[in-house]
Amino acid sequence: MHTEARTNPMHRHRRPFRVLTYSHDSYGLGHLRRSITLATAMVQRGPNVHALCLTGSPVPDIFELPERCELIKIPTIGKDAHGRYVSRRLPVSFRDIASVRCELISATVRSFRPDLLLVDHTATGPGEELLPVLRRLRNEGFNTRVALGMRDVLDAPARAREELRSNGTFEAIRAYYDEVFVYGQQEVFDPVTEYGFPADIAERTRFVGAIVPPDAVRPRETLVSPDEPHIVATAGGGEDGFALLRGIVAAMRGPMRSARIRSTVVAGPMMPATEWAALQRAVQHDPRITLVRRSTHMQELLGSADLVIGMGGYNSVYEALARRVPMLALPRRRPRAEQWERCRRLADAGHLTLLDESSLGDPHACAEAIQAALSERPEPAFGLSFDGAATTASLVLAETCVRFPAVPLEAAGA
Repeated sequence: MHTEARTNPMHRHRRPFRVLTYSHDSYGLGHLRRSITLATAMVQRGPNVHALCLTGSPVPDIFELPERCELIKIPTIGKDAHGRYVSRRLPVSFRDIASVRCELISATVRSFRPDLLLVDHTATGPGEELLPVLRRLRNEGFNTRVALGMRDVLDAPARAREELRSNGTFEAIRAYYDEVFVYGQQEVFDPVTEYGFPADIAERTRFVGAIVPPDAVRPRETLVSPDEPHIVATAGGGEDGFALLRGIVAAMRGPMRSARIRSTVVAGPMMPATEWAALQRAVQHDPRITLVRRSTHMQELLGSADLVIGMGGYNSVYEALARRVPMLALPRRRPRAEQWERCRRLADAGHLTLLDESSLGDPHACAEAIQAALSERPEPAFGLSFDGAATTASLVLAETCVRFPAVPLEAAGA
């Protein structure tokens, strides 16, 4: 189910409504992708909406921005082998880089004066870099609505409960946030129950459905190319996708070398150079395999796919399922079990198929899994909603019509 973009008539003659999105982006592309998709939904529905996206992504230009939307890049951070935040590019301490990020975020809020701050994933930011901004918004007369957007799954329930408790997430939501949007549906995973949300936090939490780009919701019932199926293999950002993509290439080059199958392998812009070079060598100029480092046309690729093979990241999974393309998923289990928790539940409900990690070292087992996924279509136990961006935008714009009185255009420009 998908809702077409409809302009909110009450926002046609109002003063500019300023939306600031924040995504810390320590890993992958998902946080920035969601922020831009949400900004797109809001500017499409509110002609007076101006959106500014704050991101720490190392590849901020990979997604196209909608009209009346701009992006601010803050220094990039990552995590070390022990799961601790570190500066990704500058050789400085995390404390120093967090200070720079915090100052940039604070300056943006002071200058832009947003009517809505939409925070992705982490309530206080890495190293609590958002806390000074949140306090300022509450204590210095800003009339800013503050919302937290959460993926459907954060981690395994026991670990997520402990992390939410230890880092003070619920206290921060209680003190600084007006509402929480869960970008998923309860039938798949209910974080309110699984993560033990306190009653007052549960009351301000809304499930809105999965966030996918509008052009991702074009379902198909049959194979695009029944005589020569097209496989699209993607590892998202690519930082940890080499083993999966190498296993697929080995299956194509080995047991499936005579099969009438073509594949497009998207390595990801953040795949290490040595792994990218090894993947190029493995393909050996096979004409059936198209290998690209990155693609700015992923939706078109997914639309041409008969099977998607990927990790279990939020965007990869839901953008494939939105098109009703069969998916073979190898969800990451470390350092977080987020992907595993999401994919195993979706697999149990018949929405996708899991790829056993041991298959990657056995081209024959990998080939069998690919061929089975192409031929078998499980019947899902329930439908999925992909209206998260539209629903969130509609809720935000409808409720702000109550908070912000109409202003004649000439007065707004005075």
